[in-house]
Order: sequence, then structure tokens, then C-alpha cells
Amino acid sequence: MTACFTEDNLALNKAASQVSTWTDWEASRAVDGANDTVSCTGSDVHPWWSVDLGAAFSIGHVTVTNAFNRGN
Repeated sequence: MTACFTEDNLALNKAASQVSTWTDWEASRAVDGANDTVSCTGSDVHPWWSVDLGAAFSIGHVTVTNAFNRGN
């Protein structure tokens, strides 16, 4: 496991995947570093999204933003 004591975005530009893709909103859009892009799955019963960080890390917190609730 890699020791990492930082507030950096470990997922930035890493390989991401999701169960399905709605229109062109692929998983990589969620880790591109832009605040105005999002990823979106289709109408799946059990949706999922994942990112490969490339190594094992001890994660202190994860921030997930629902695109439809941004700014609220």
C-alpha cells in the first residue's frame, strides 16, 4: 500500500469505467479535472462507476458530487 498524505485528486485522469453510458457521458469525464463535465450511466437497476488509481492507497475521504444537485 502506498502512503499518501495529500489533498490531491488521486483519481485525476486515471482509467474509469461504469456499467453503461448515457449518450456520450463516458466514465472518463468524471476524472478529467473539469468542473463542468460529468459522467452518466443509463437506466440501470444497479448502476456503478469505478476508477483505477493504479496502486493501493489508504483513503481518508471520498467526495462524490451529484451533477443534478451541484450548487445546492
